[in-house]
Amino acid sequence: MRFIHIFLNAALLITVSLNATADTAQDDVRIWLQRMVNAVHSLNYDGTFVFLHNAQLESMQIVHTVDNGGERERLTSLNGVAREVFRDNASVTCIAPDIKSVSIGNRVSGRGFRAVFSVDINQLSDYYNFHMLGEERVAGRQAKVVAIIPQDAYRYGYRLYLDTEHALPLKTDMLNVSGVSISQLMFTQLQVHSSSREIAEISLDGKEYYQWVQQKPMRTISDRQFSGWSFSDLPKGFDVTLHSKRKAGKQARGIDHFVLSDGLASLSVYVEDDDDVGLQGNSTMCTVNAYGNTISGYQVTAVGEVPAMTVERIAKSLRFSK
Repeated sequence: MRFIHIFLNAALLITVSLNATADTAQDDVRIWLQRMVNAVHSLNYDGTFVFLHNAQLESMQIVHTVDNGGERERLTSLNGVAREVFRDNASVTCIAPDIKSVSIGNRVSGRGFRAVFSVDINQLSDYYNFHMLGEERVAGRQAKVVAIIPQDAYRYGYRLYLDTEHALPLKTDMLNVSGVSISQLMFTQLQVHSSSREIAEISLDGKEYYQWVQQKPMRTISDRQFSGWSFSDLPKGFDVTLHSKRKAGKQARGIDHFVLSDGLASLSVYVEDDDDVGLQGNSTMCTVNAYGNTISGYQVTAVGEVPAMTVERIAKSLRFSK
């Protein structure tokens, strides 16, 4: 009997110890991810990073500064097609000299690849697991490695390498459902500054004859019924966060644009007149998947950096009711 008591007490101590270790590890993840979110938006830094996707390597230069006027950021492509992007608190301006285009739109936080830099564990813990994976060296700096692993196959995972000094993400791997890296963003050179730095805004001189696109702001929504459309049977965690409607060319009924997100992964759904030339079925380009079908005489296209099964399920979940 005494042996049984000793065994049960030992088992209890081991269980308590394991739970305490798990809680500590979870706290560490929360601390590091919160540090990362703060660092990305509050520090002054510049550097060069490469983006590897679909066997293509792009090189970009970034300058980020914060002062009394808020955040400002400039991105410049260093190889391939020329691109310049300037962001401030209110807007995003993108210049594409090759197609003579200037695009200006409202800045929307938490969209696209940068969404991982605004991650909120409390919001995402029902859909993702978070783990510390030790340390590695990136861009000549020591980095803590954090894994964000989805709990189902409807979203991608991430592996983040955070600078131990500043918590800036030195490298970010996007992972498919098998845990294999499908895209990488990595700094090759990074400098952090103690004070704000001058950033020259993009010059618009000589671009009077470019095609100018003024993107209308999307409006935040709280209702799931828009223009007669609604979503049902969405993957766990996904919901409509933004909606807009605009006229376009010969589109008599206009184009509805929905953005759906789980707080990290996001995708767009476009609803427009069926002209018999829209996408039908699946399409894939690197990490971006798309799915198109026809519903009630409308062309519906879902597209985003999510697995193929996600865009298909969400496109098929759309319902129309007059």
